Amino acid sequence: MRVVIVGSGLGGVETARALQERGFDGELVVLGEETESPYDRPPLSKHVLRGEREPFRLLPADHRIDLRLGVRATGLDVDRRVVTTDQGDEPYDALVLATGASPRRLPGRPGLVLRTLADSLALREALVEGTRLVVVGAGLIGCEVGASARALGCEVALVDALPVPCMRVLGPVVGERVADLHRDHGVVLHLGVGLASVGQGEAVLTNGTRLPFDVLLEALGAAPTVEWLGSSGMPVDDGVLCDAAGRTDVPGIWALGDVARWDGVRVEHWTSAVDQAAVVAAGVLGTVEPLDTVPYWWSEQYDLRLQGLGLVHPDDDVQVVTTGTRRRDVALYSREGLLSAVVGFSASAAVTRLRQAVADRLPLEQVLASLG
Repeated sequence: MRVVIVGSGLGGVETARALQERGFDGELVVLGEETESPYDRPPLSKHVLRGEREPFRLLPADHRIDLRLGVRATGLDVDRRVVTTDQGDEPYDALVLATGASPRRLPGRPGLVLRTLADSLALREALVEGTRLVVVGAGLIGCEVGASARALGCEVALVDALPVPCMRVLGPVVGERVADLHRDHGVVLHLGVGLASVGQGEAVLTNGTRLPFDVLLEALGAAPTVEWLGSSGMPVDDGVLCDAAGRTDVPGIWALGDVARWDGVRVEHWTSAVDQAAVVAAGVLGTVEPLDTVPYWWSEQYDLRLQGLGLVHPDDDVQVVTTGTRRRDVALYSREGLLSAVVGFSASAAVTRLRQAVADRLPLEQVLASLG
Protein backbone atom coordinates (compact mmCIF):
# COMPACT_ATOMS: atom_id res chain seq x y z
CA MET A 1 0.00 0.00 0.00
CA ARG A 2 1.31 3.44 -0.93
CA VAL A 3 0.13 6.39 1.20
CA VAL A 4 0.87 9.91 -0.01
CA ILE A 5 0.45 12.85 2.35
CA VAL A 6 0.44 16.30 0.74
CA GLY A 7 1.67 18.78 3.31
CA SER A 8 4.66 18.61 5.67
CA GLY A 9 3.21 20.71 8.46
CA LEU A 10 1.92 19.45 11.78
CA GLY A 11 -1.13 17.63 10.38
CA GLY A 12 0.81 15.80 7.67
CA VAL A 13 3.71 14.81 9.92
CA GLU A 14 1.45 13.68 12.76
CA THR A 15 -0.58 11.54 10.35
CA ALA A 16 2.61 9.85 9.14
CA ARG A 17 3.74 9.24 12.70
CA ALA A 18 0.32 7.89 13.69
CA LEU A 19 0.38 5.48 10.75
CA GLN A 20 3.76 4.16 11.81
CA GLU A 21 2.69 3.85 15.44
CA ARG A 22 -0.28 1.75 14.30
CA GLY A 23 1.98 -0.66 12.46
CA PHE A 24 1.77 0.61 8.88
CA ASP A 25 4.62 -1.00 6.93
CA GLY A 26 3.83 0.11 3.38
CA GLU A 27 5.29 3.01 1.42
CA LEU A 28 4.76 6.34 3.16
CA VAL A 29 5.51 9.56 1.26
CA VAL A 30 5.15 13.10 2.65
CA LEU A 31 5.34 16.00 0.18
CA GLY A 32 6.23 19.46 1.49
CA GLU A 33 6.43 22.69 -0.48
CA GLU A 34 8.84 24.31 1.98
CA THR A 35 12.49 23.28 1.91
CA GLU A 36 12.76 23.47 5.70
CA SER A 37 12.59 20.30 7.76
CA PRO A 38 9.08 20.21 9.32
CA TYR A 39 8.77 22.57 12.29
CA ASP A 40 6.24 23.76 14.84
CA ARG A 41 4.48 27.01 13.84
CA PRO A 42 3.07 28.49 17.11
CA PRO A 43 6.46 29.90 18.30
CA LEU A 44 6.90 31.85 15.06
CA SER A 45 4.89 34.82 16.39
CA LYS A 46 6.41 34.61 19.85
CA HIS A 47 9.75 33.02 20.84
CA VAL A 48 11.20 32.77 17.33
CA LEU A 49 10.14 36.31 16.44
CA ARG A 50 11.77 37.65 19.60
CA GLY A 51 14.97 35.73 18.89
CA GLU A 52 14.69 33.64 22.05
CA ARG A 53 14.92 30.24 20.39
CA GLU A 54 14.72 28.43 17.08
CA PRO A 55 11.57 26.49 16.14
CA PHE A 56 11.03 22.96 17.40
CA ARG A 57 11.54 20.37 14.66
CA LEU A 58 8.69 17.89 14.32
CA LEU A 59 10.72 14.89 13.15
CA PRO A 60 13.79 13.25 14.67
CA ALA A 61 16.86 12.84 12.48
CA ASP A 62 16.30 9.06 12.24
CA HIS A 63 12.68 9.21 11.03
CA ARG A 64 11.62 6.51 8.58
CA ILE A 65 9.33 8.66 6.44
CA ASP A 66 10.02 9.28 2.75
CA LEU A 67 10.04 13.06 3.17
CA ARG A 68 10.18 15.06 -0.06
CA LEU A 69 10.82 18.75 0.62
CA GLY A 70 10.66 21.58 -1.90
CA VAL A 71 7.93 19.73 -3.82
CA ARG A 72 4.82 21.65 -4.83
CA ALA A 73 1.58 19.81 -5.61
CA THR A 74 0.02 21.21 -8.78
CA GLY A 75 -2.93 18.91 -9.49
CA LEU A 76 -4.88 15.78 -8.62
CA ASP A 77 -6.35 13.08 -10.85
CA VAL A 78 -8.76 11.11 -8.70
CA ASP A 79 -9.54 8.59 -11.45
CA ARG A 80 -5.90 7.64 -11.99
CA ARG A 81 -5.09 8.15 -8.27
CA VAL A 82 -2.17 10.42 -9.05
CA VAL A 83 -0.94 13.65 -7.45
CA THR A 84 0.80 15.90 -9.96
CA THR A 85 3.78 17.89 -8.65
CA ASP A 86 6.38 20.23 -10.12
CA GLN A 87 8.78 17.29 -9.92
CA GLY A 88 6.61 14.56 -11.43
CA ASP A 89 3.63 12.34 -10.68
CA GLU A 90 3.03 10.61 -7.34
CA PRO A 91 0.64 7.63 -7.52
CA TYR A 92 -1.22 6.69 -4.36
CA ASP A 93 -3.45 4.02 -2.90
CA ALA A 94 -4.52 6.36 -0.09
CA LEU A 95 -4.15 10.14 -0.12
CA VAL A 96 -4.16 12.58 2.80
CA LEU A 97 -4.61 16.28 2.11
CA ALA A 98 -2.81 18.36 4.74
CA THR A 99 -1.84 21.48 2.80
CA GLY A 100 -2.89 23.86 5.56
CA ALA A 101 -3.84 27.45 4.84
CA SER A 102 -2.29 30.50 3.21
CA PRO A 103 -2.35 34.09 4.52
CA ARG A 104 -5.13 36.31 3.27
CA ARG A 105 -3.60 39.37 1.61
CA LEU A 106 -4.43 43.02 1.10
CA PRO A 107 -4.86 44.21 -2.49
CA GLY A 108 -1.43 44.74 -3.98
CA ARG A 109 0.22 42.84 -1.08
CA PRO A 110 1.85 45.93 0.45
CA GLY A 111 3.04 44.33 3.69
CA LEU A 112 4.69 41.30 5.24
CA VAL A 113 2.84 38.19 6.40
CA LEU A 114 3.61 35.59 9.05
CA ARG A 115 3.01 31.96 8.18
CA THR A 116 6.39 30.31 7.63
CA LEU A 117 9.76 30.25 9.35
CA ALA A 118 11.15 32.43 6.56
CA ASP A 119 8.37 34.96 7.23
CA SER A 120 9.19 35.03 10.95
CA LEU A 121 12.90 35.52 10.37
CA ALA A 122 12.27 38.33 7.88
CA LEU A 123 9.95 40.06 10.33
CA ARG A 124 12.41 39.55 13.18
CA GLU A 125 15.13 41.28 11.19
CA ALA A 126 12.84 44.26 10.54
CA LEU A 127 11.62 44.76 14.13
CA VAL A 128 14.49 46.65 15.71
CA GLU A 129 13.96 48.98 18.65
CA GLY A 130 12.01 52.07 17.66
CA THR A 131 10.47 50.51 14.55
CA ARG A 132 6.94 51.73 13.81
CA LEU A 133 4.83 48.63 13.20
CA VAL A 134 1.27 48.69 11.90
CA VAL A 135 -0.57 45.38 12.15
CA VAL A 136 -3.70 45.05 10.02
CA GLY A 137 -5.79 42.38 11.71
CA ALA A 138 -6.13 41.96 15.48
CA GLY A 139 -6.72 38.22 15.63
CA LEU A 140 -4.50 35.89 17.64
CA ILE A 141 -1.51 36.20 15.29
CA GLY A 142 -1.80 39.97 15.03
CA CYS A 143 -2.05 40.34 18.80
CA GLU A 144 0.84 37.97 19.45
CA VAL A 145 3.07 39.80 16.99
CA GLY A 146 2.02 43.12 18.54
CA ALA A 147 2.99 41.85 22.00
CA SER A 148 6.33 40.49 20.73
CA ALA A 149 7.07 43.75 18.93
CA ARG A 150 6.43 45.75 22.10
CA ALA A 151 8.88 43.47 23.93
CA LEU A 152 11.43 44.35 21.24
CA GLY A 153 10.88 48.07 21.80
CA CYS A 154 8.77 48.79 18.74
CA GLU A 155 5.92 51.27 18.43
CA VAL A 156 2.79 49.25 17.59
CA ALA A 157 -0.61 50.10 16.14
CA LEU A 158 -3.27 47.39 15.74
CA VAL A 159 -6.02 47.92 13.16
CA ASP A 160 -9.16 45.81 12.83
CA ALA A 161 -12.62 46.32 11.36
CA LEU A 162 -14.14 44.38 14.28
CA PRO A 163 -14.88 46.15 17.58
CA VAL A 164 -12.48 44.14 19.77
CA PRO A 165 -9.32 42.06 19.24
CA CYS A 166 -9.66 38.30 18.74
CA MET A 167 -13.41 38.71 18.28
CA ARG A 168 -13.91 35.33 16.59
CA VAL A 169 -12.31 33.26 19.36
CA LEU A 170 -13.18 35.42 22.38
CA GLY A 171 -16.41 37.24 21.59
CA PRO A 172 -17.04 40.90 22.50
CA VAL A 173 -16.88 40.71 26.32
CA VAL A 174 -13.55 38.92 26.70
CA GLY A 175 -12.16 40.60 23.59
CA GLU A 176 -12.50 43.97 25.33
CA ARG A 177 -10.32 42.65 28.13
CA VAL A 178 -7.60 41.80 25.61
CA ALA A 179 -7.96 45.30 24.15
CA ASP A 180 -7.25 46.74 27.60
CA LEU A 181 -4.23 44.45 27.95
CA HIS A 182 -2.68 45.84 24.77
CA ARG A 183 -3.50 49.44 25.68
CA ASP A 184 -1.81 48.91 29.06
CA HIS A 185 1.34 47.86 27.20
CA GLY A 186 1.38 50.90 24.97
CA VAL A 187 -0.25 49.53 21.82
CA VAL A 188 -2.45 52.02 19.96
CA LEU A 189 -5.69 50.34 18.89
CA HIS A 190 -7.80 51.36 15.90
CA LEU A 191 -10.87 49.14 16.15
CA GLY A 192 -14.10 49.14 14.21
CA VAL A 193 -12.32 50.83 11.32
CA GLY A 194 -11.00 49.55 8.01
CA LEU A 195 -7.99 50.23 5.84
CA ALA A 196 -8.68 52.65 3.01
CA SER A 197 -5.28 52.70 1.31
CA VAL A 198 -1.60 52.03 1.77
CA GLY A 199 1.04 54.36 0.37
CA GLN A 200 4.78 54.51 0.77
CA GLY A 201 5.28 54.30 4.53
CA GLU A 202 1.73 55.36 5.41
CA ALA A 203 -1.58 53.57 5.97
CA VAL A 204 -4.82 55.55 5.70
CA LEU A 205 -7.85 54.27 7.59
CA THR A 206 -11.48 54.61 6.56
CA ASN A 207 -12.02 57.26 9.26
CA GLY A 208 -9.23 59.39 7.78
CA THR A 209 -6.57 58.50 10.35
CA ARG A 210 -3.07 58.35 8.87
CA LEU A 211 -0.61 55.86 10.35
CA PRO A 212 3.05 56.23 9.34
CA PHE A 213 4.94 52.94 9.49
CA ASP A 214 8.31 51.34 8.92
CA VAL A 215 6.82 47.84 8.78
CA LEU A 216 3.30 46.79 7.81
CA LEU A 217 2.08 43.32 8.76
CA GLU A 218 -0.95 41.78 7.07
CA ALA A 219 -2.56 39.56 9.73
CA LEU A 220 -5.93 38.98 8.11
CA GLY A 221 -6.26 35.29 8.87
CA ALA A 222 -5.73 32.43 6.45
CA ALA A 223 -7.63 30.69 3.67
CA PRO A 224 -7.43 26.91 3.08
CA THR A 225 -4.84 26.03 0.44
CA VAL A 226 -7.07 24.30 -2.12
CA GLU A 227 -6.28 26.09 -5.39
CA TRP A 228 -4.05 23.26 -6.59
CA LEU A 229 -7.02 20.88 -6.51
CA GLY A 230 -8.43 22.82 -9.46
CA SER A 231 -10.73 20.66 -11.59
CA SER A 232 -10.09 17.47 -9.62
CA GLY A 233 -13.71 17.25 -8.54
CA MET A 234 -12.83 17.30 -4.84
CA PRO A 235 -15.66 18.73 -2.71
CA VAL A 236 -14.42 22.17 -1.61
CA ASP A 237 -16.23 24.96 0.24
CA ASP A 238 -14.02 27.00 2.60
CA GLY A 239 -11.87 23.89 2.81
CA VAL A 240 -12.07 20.29 1.71
CA LEU A 241 -15.39 18.84 2.86
CA CYS A 242 -15.10 15.75 5.05
CA ASP A 243 -17.26 13.67 7.36
CA ALA A 244 -16.66 13.44 11.12
CA ALA A 245 -13.73 11.06 10.51
CA GLY A 246 -11.92 13.14 7.90
CA ARG A 247 -13.13 11.15 4.89
CA THR A 248 -14.03 12.97 1.70
CA ASP A 249 -16.66 11.58 -0.63
CA VAL A 250 -13.86 10.58 -3.03
CA PRO A 251 -12.74 7.02 -2.23
CA GLY A 252 -9.27 6.77 -0.73
CA ILE A 253 -8.90 10.46 0.15
CA TRP A 254 -8.87 12.09 3.59
CA ALA A 255 -8.16 15.67 4.68
CA LEU A 256 -7.24 17.29 7.99
CA GLY A 257 -5.96 20.42 9.64
CA ASP A 258 -6.50 23.97 8.41
CA VAL A 259 -7.42 22.83 4.90
CA ALA A 260 -10.30 20.59 5.99
CA ARG A 261 -13.90 21.07 7.12
CA TRP A 262 -14.88 18.15 9.31
CA ASP A 263 -18.62 17.70 9.59
CA GLY A 264 -19.15 21.28 8.39
CA VAL A 265 -16.61 22.94 10.70
CA ARG A 266 -13.06 24.07 9.91
CA VAL A 267 -10.99 24.44 13.09
CA GLU A 268 -7.58 26.12 12.81
CA HIS A 269 -6.05 24.97 16.09
CA TRP A 270 -2.77 23.12 16.73
CA THR A 271 -4.32 20.44 18.89
CA SER A 272 -7.13 19.81 16.41
CA ALA A 273 -4.58 18.84 13.75
CA VAL A 274 -2.95 16.38 16.17
CA ASP A 275 -6.29 14.86 17.19
CA GLN A 276 -7.46 14.60 13.59
CA ALA A 277 -4.21 12.91 12.53
CA ALA A 278 -4.90 9.91 14.76
CA VAL A 279 -8.41 9.57 13.34
CA VAL A 280 -7.21 9.82 9.73
CA ALA A 281 -4.44 7.28 10.31
CA ALA A 282 -7.02 4.85 11.68
CA GLY A 283 -9.23 5.47 8.66
CA VAL A 284 -6.43 4.83 6.18
CA LEU A 285 -5.84 1.51 7.92
CA GLY A 286 -9.51 0.57 7.74
CA THR A 287 -10.88 1.62 11.12
CA VAL A 288 -13.46 4.37 11.54
CA GLU A 289 -12.82 6.42 14.68
CA PRO A 290 -14.87 9.65 14.67
CA LEU A 291 -13.20 12.59 16.37
CA ASP A 292 -14.36 12.90 19.95
CA THR A 293 -12.37 15.81 21.41
CA VAL A 294 -13.06 19.41 22.41
CA PRO A 295 -11.36 22.12 20.31
CA TYR A 296 -8.51 23.66 22.31
CA TRP A 297 -6.25 26.64 21.63
CA TRP A 298 -3.80 28.86 23.46
CA SER A 299 -2.15 32.22 22.96
CA GLU A 300 0.70 33.98 24.74
CA GLN A 301 0.52 37.78 24.90
CA TYR A 302 2.90 39.61 27.24
CA ASP A 303 2.82 37.69 30.54
CA LEU A 304 -0.69 36.36 29.90
CA ARG A 305 -1.43 32.86 28.66
CA LEU A 306 -4.89 32.61 27.19
CA GLN A 307 -6.36 29.11 26.83
CA GLY A 308 -9.68 28.23 25.25
CA LEU A 309 -11.94 25.19 25.02
CA GLY A 310 -14.88 24.83 22.66
CA LEU A 311 -16.15 27.22 20.00
CA VAL A 312 -17.33 30.73 20.93
CA HIS A 313 -20.34 32.39 19.30
CA PRO A 314 -20.77 36.20 19.45
CA ASP A 315 -24.18 35.93 21.14
CA ASP A 316 -23.06 33.54 23.89
CA ASP A 317 -23.79 34.50 27.47
CA VAL A 318 -20.50 35.14 29.29
CA GLN A 319 -19.72 35.01 32.97
CA VAL A 320 -16.21 35.64 34.33
CA VAL A 321 -15.37 33.89 37.60
CA THR A 322 -12.26 33.81 39.76
CA THR A 323 -11.13 30.36 40.81
CA GLY A 324 -8.27 28.31 42.26
CA THR A 325 -5.73 29.03 44.96
CA ARG A 326 -3.93 31.47 42.65
CA ARG A 327 -7.23 33.33 42.00
CA ARG A 328 -7.17 33.17 38.23
CA ASP A 329 -10.05 34.36 36.05
CA VAL A 330 -12.02 32.04 33.78
CA ALA A 331 -14.69 33.12 31.30
CA LEU A 332 -17.59 30.68 31.01
CA TYR A 333 -19.60 30.82 27.77
CA SER A 334 -23.08 29.33 27.69
CA ARG A 335 -26.07 28.91 25.39
CA GLU A 336 -29.52 28.22 26.79
CA GLY A 337 -27.95 27.65 30.19
CA LEU A 338 -25.47 25.00 28.97
CA LEU A 339 -21.68 25.41 29.02
CA SER A 340 -20.37 25.79 25.45
CA ALA A 341 -16.84 27.18 25.81
CA VAL A 342 -14.23 28.30 28.33
CA VAL A 343 -11.40 30.84 28.17
CA GLY A 344 -8.85 31.02 30.97
CA PHE A 345 -6.48 33.86 31.88
CA SER A 346 -3.25 32.12 32.93
CA ALA A 347 -5.56 29.54 34.51
CA SER A 348 -4.27 26.25 33.13
CA ALA A 349 -5.51 24.09 35.99
CA ALA A 350 -9.06 25.42 35.80
CA VAL A 351 -9.24 25.09 32.02
CA THR A 352 -7.98 21.51 32.15
CA ARG A 353 -10.55 20.66 34.82
CA LEU A 354 -13.38 22.06 32.69
CA ARG A 355 -12.60 20.14 29.50
CA GLN A 356 -15.12 17.37 30.20
CA ALA A 357 -17.75 19.86 31.30
CA VAL A 358 -17.51 21.56 27.90
CA ALA A 359 -17.63 18.20 26.13
CA ASP A 360 -20.74 17.19 28.08
CA ARG A 361 -22.45 20.62 27.75
CA LEU A 362 -23.15 20.66 31.48
CA PRO A 363 -25.63 23.17 32.94
CA LEU A 364 -23.84 26.42 33.80
CA GLU A 365 -25.20 26.39 37.36
CA GLN A 366 -23.63 22.97 37.92
CA VAL A 367 -20.29 24.20 36.60
CA LEU A 368 -20.39 27.29 38.79
CA ALA A 369 -21.11 25.14 41.83
CA SER A 370 -18.13 22.90 41.05
CA LEU A 371 -15.85 25.93 40.91
CA GLY A 372 -16.97 27.02 44.34
